[in-house]
Amino acid sequence: MALTDAKLRYLAETASLGSMRAASEKLDVAVSSISRQIAQLEADIGLPLIERGRRSIKLTEAGELALRFYHESVAQREALGSSFNALRGLRAGQVHLAIGEGFVRALSTLLHSFLARHVGVVMSINMASTGEVIRQVRDDEAHIGLVFHAPADPKISVRAAVAQPIRLIVHPKHPLAGAASVTLQQLSAHRLCLPEASFRIRQIIGMAEAHERVSLQADVTTNSLHLLRDMAKTGGYATLLPEIAAIVELNRRELVSVPIANAGMQLTSLNLICRLGRTLPTAPAAFLPVMEGGMRAWFKKEKARSGQLRAE
Repeated sequence: MALTDAKLRYLAETASLGSMRAASEKLDVAVSSISRQIAQLEADIGLPLIERGRRSIKLTEAGELALRFYHESVAQREALGSSFNALRGLRAGQVHLAIGEGFVRALSTLLHSFLARHVGVVMSINMASTGEVIRQVRDDEAHIGLVFHAPADPKISVRAAVAQPIRLIVHPKHPLAGAASVTLQQLSAHRLCLPEASFRIRQIIGMAEAHERVSLQADVTTNSLHLLRDMAKTGGYATLLPEIAAIVELNRRELVSVPIANAGMQLTSLNLICRLGRTLPTAPAAFLPVMEGGMRAWFKKEKARSGQLRAE
């Protein structure tokens, strides 16, 4: 049975991206080549791997088994290479991270410090939605993920979590800037710029709206956190974000945060995740505690800053 890496990778990319055409664009090979390799793999195994006649790609049970074998074999090769790297004193290795856009600026200092100590290590960082980060970690495409309030997943292990309530983020001269807290009903009377529905933040906001039977009408909806911050900085709009997503502007006092009087939005957290049961290669295993320590440091700094603002 010729389960070659090339054939399995074509199958894996096709399943991950949902079509052979998308896989061909990513891998820079012809669609016909991918189709031919998958057909050859099916002939080698003697079972269909893809359900025919569907608009999007869906694997058969045999296809799922082949995909699992591929991911496990990739992880095992990484682990072997990692062991060799460990013998060389972590002078090589790769770390694949998948993170939400809102954490990029808070993460940059940690990355710089780690890479300065381990010059041969290479970092690959992919920004994605919460669902996509979880999928990449679950499928071993990313060693470590950083997401906002990860939904429960039996294949995901939350290695660290720090509180990150969703807050009202506004210009210091906004009418709500000086409030001790605000309700969703109060927010409904103001112009809002909110994340689009694919964002985990917006999904939690939606649950809070349903619970309180309040509908927040966004004047602007976007998938850009940069635009959300900029719209809030104009003074004419309010947005809803965890503080870490606007940490630079909050520290500069260009924006301020106000607690929201809703339990669901108060109990959200920042989650560091890995695939349950996966043994990380040496470089990601060395970076994981750095991330855990960084999250604790962010939490302490934000608590201190929030306390200082309340005192003022």
